[in-house]
Amino acid sequence: MTQPSSASSGNTTAAPRQGRQLLALQTKILASPLLFASDTQQAWRFLTEQISHALYADRVSVWLFSAVDVLQCIDLFEYKNKSHLNGVCLQRSHYPKYFQALSEDVLIAAFDAATHPATAEFNDGYLQSAGICSMLDAVIQSEQGLCGVICIEQVSTPRQWSIDEQHFVTAMASVASTVHTFSQHLALQRDYQLLLERQEMASRHARIGFWEANMGSDELWWSPMVYEIFGVSAANFSPSRTLFYQQLHPEDRALVRQSEALAEAGGEHNVMHRIVLPDGSIRWVHEVAKWTTSVGDSAARLIGSVQDVTAQQQLRCELQQFFTLSRDVLCIANDQNYFERVNAAFCRITGYSEAELLSRPFTQFIHPADLEPTEDVVTEMQQGQAASGFINRYRHKDGHYLTLQWSSIRDPATSKVYASAQDITERQQLEQLKREFVSTVSHELRTPLTSISGALGLVSSGVLGELPTQVQHMLQLANNNCQRLTSLINDLLDIEKLSAGMMQFELQSEPLLALVEQCVADNLHYGHQRAVTLQLSADAGAELWHVQIDKLRFAQIMANLISNAVKFSPPQSTVQILLQRQQQRLKIMVQDQGPGIPDEFKPLIFQRFSQADSSDARQKGGTGLGLALSKQLTESMQGSIGFDSVPGQGACFYVQFPLLS
Repeated sequence: MTQPSSASSGNTTAAPRQGRQLLALQTKILASPLLFASDTQQAWRFLTEQISHALYADRVSVWLFSAVDVLQCIDLFEYKNKSHLNGVCLQRSHYPKYFQALSEDVLIAAFDAATHPATAEFNDGYLQSAGICSMLDAVIQSEQGLCGVICIEQVSTPRQWSIDEQHFVTAMASVASTVHTFSQHLALQRDYQLLLERQEMASRHARIGFWEANMGSDELWWSPMVYEIFGVSAANFSPSRTLFYQQLHPEDRALVRQSEALAEAGGEHNVMHRIVLPDGSIRWVHEVAKWTTSVGDSAARLIGSVQDVTAQQQLRCELQQFFTLSRDVLCIANDQNYFERVNAAFCRITGYSEAELLSRPFTQFIHPADLEPTEDVVTEMQQGQAASGFINRYRHKDGHYLTLQWSSIRDPATSKVYASAQDITERQQLEQLKREFVSTVSHELRTPLTSISGALGLVSSGVLGELPTQVQHMLQLANNNCQRLTSLINDLLDIEKLSAGMMQFELQSEPLLALVEQCVADNLHYGHQRAVTLQLSADAGAELWHVQIDKLRFAQIMANLISNAVKFSPPQSTVQILLQRQQQRLKIMVQDQGPGIPDEFKPLIFQRFSQADSSDARQKGGTGLGLALSKQLTESMQGSIGFDSVPGQGACFYVQFPLLS
């Protein structure tokens, strides 16, 4: 039923064998060890060849059911070519009458295969293309019923199948059934061996052993891994329940017996405990077992597994120790807004006991004004975002509020939130005191500085008469330093206003190129004083760009960036101011030719009072407030600020603002 090329008959030169001859060949076939070789494909090849030689048949094949309605060719032997083929399949839906005949008859003997009711379906091209005239098919039965067929085909010349030949083929079908059963047994053996190997590998990897205890005696059986877990050798140690209890840690014996009693009462033996190894060391194990009640003379048994969990237990203890000793707040909360675990630091800081913190939703501890922002953060975490730096206030047991700064993340598998927090109440109070002190001092200094500046201006203008050159020089020096102090105080006051949210911005649509040109013009004199040239360039179409900003605050930002660039550029160099459009954002860059920013200082660049710790930078002067103020001003106008710098190759500071469409 495979479709090889057409072949003429090549195995019909001798007269058909008679019953006694066929019986002798049958005996010889059965005696061959090849039928039950470990390579079952070799057995099928041997069987098809022997049947072909015995019957002088042109083609002999064995077919087995690979599915309920599918026959698969296991081997097809062609006498003329001495070749073997396999793999072709027949489906019931294509040949329903043939499959029906197999289920009803033990044998199909077709002198004319093209007209026989069971095989005529194959006349659609297969019989003609292969030149097949006659067929003799014997059903292969197994304990489960029909499992296959032996198919014998004669080419070119029709052939009548004798009764002896039919008996022989029926006997060979029984042999095939035995071979098939043996091959299935081999496959099961291989699968079972593979399963054992996998179990052994898994057992060794996970350090899991298996055991069985006779609860009516001292009998105890261990798998090889259990010996290894208990630190003994199977060669010189015979396990028993008595020896097992002796190896239990004294403090855990009652726990194990209690678990065994629970299993006897219908529960489960599931217990984690310690054992003492022969060398005195301690090992943690986890036992899980099922109680099997006694039946007849057989005693009740506990059948279970034991796993070495020492490493996991040590890690659990270390994590618990970290959780307990941490000075920061640590907690775990569920999606119902309840704490599931809190550490000692949380209890100490808030004044509540662990039971009090776990007994009600954590939202009841949060300041009412902070509830909505907290819920927003929780929603963001439910969407997969981590929360870092979030601040809210928690009520202390005595009624006052603490300020906590949180870092939290949600586990999507359990929906639990894992969080840590620091109590920043005192830090915030100190920062508030500092801000109040700076604001007070700045205001108090501004009045006398205004008077001093005015007096110096009058004297310098000649109101008191002509002054000597040396005096004029000293007055100019005093006036310059007075202006520096005024600028410092103004920066301090501006930063405090920004921090308090009290600075007013007059945001309007402004032409960016014109604003930058004015800023460059305003700072040209400062550049000339230091022999530094300012050069402005812009992309095509820049005259049409507009931004929504406060032009006075924008000028303040640009003055800080340009003065810094001039300050750190060597004499006779050029500071480049460039305008670029990047999609829907406009970028203003200020590039100097100075020494660049040290890598260790880059994270601090926008902090207040920060300056690079090099003598060269200190000689340049400045308070370290300009960039901090510029950052806050930029971000208050929906912009962003940043920089690029390679040490030794200058620095490029830039601000970006949305382009007005």
